[in-house]
Amino acid sequence: MRKVVLRWKIPSLKGAKELSRFLEVAERVEVLGHLAVSSEGVTQLAEIKMREGHSVGEISDFDSFEVLEQHEEDSDGVLVSLLCTHPLAVSAIEMSNIHVQPPYGIDAERGMELRLSGHSKSIRRFLALLRMILPPDKVSVQSLRGVERNGWSKTLTKRQREVLSHAVRRGYYGQDSDVTLRELAEELGMARSTLGEHLQRAEYEIMRMVVDDLN
Repeated sequence: MRKVVLRWKIPSLKGAKELSRFLEVAERVEVLGHLAVSSEGVTQLAEIKMREGHSVGEISDFDSFEVLEQHEEDSDGVLVSLLCTHPLAVSAIEMSNIHVQPPYGIDAERGMELRLSGHSKSIRRFLALLRMILPPDKVSVQSLRGVERNGWSKTLTKRQREVLSHAVRRGYYGQDSDVTLRELAEELGMARSTLGEHLQRAEYEIMRMVVDDLN
C-alpha cells in the first residue's frame, strides 16, 4: 500500500485552463468529503471562498463544475454540494484500488494538493496518467506498511502482542518447531486454552490486515 501527496504550484496549473479560470473567481476550494459517485461525476462537499465581486453561482458556468446546493455561508466561505466532472477528479475516484482522501483542494496562493492511498501498481498507473495530462511539481510517496511497521499495536491488544512475541522468540512458528502450547502457557503463567485463544485472535487480525493490504 502507498500513500501519496501530490502538489502543483500555481504556474503549473496554467495548462489546465478550467482550473486556472476557476481561480479567477474563487480564492480557495477545499473538498471536505465525497457525497456520491455516479456516471455523471463526483458529488463533493466543498467549501469555496469566492473572490470579492463574484458569487458562488458562477461556479456552475464552468463545464466541469455545478453547484447542486448551497448549505451555509460564513467568513471562511460557502459550503456547497458540488458536482465535479473534471477528468482528473473522476479518474482518481473511479480508478480501482485507489482512495482519494479529503480534505484536498486548490488555493490561489498555495496551488493544488491531492492525497491518495492505494495499491502500488494502481498508484503508479495514476501517476503515469497525471504526468501526461497535468504533471505535479512534487510527489511524496510513503509506504503504509512502513508507516504501520509498529502499527499492529493499534490492532492487537497488549496481551496478544506479548504472547505472540514470546511465541515467535521461542520458535513456535518455526517449520520444524517442537515447542508446544503447553510449554508456552507454563512460561507465561496462563492456561493453555487462554494462550491458544490469544494467539488465534492475533493470527486472525494479522492475516486480515495482510489480505486488506493485498487487495
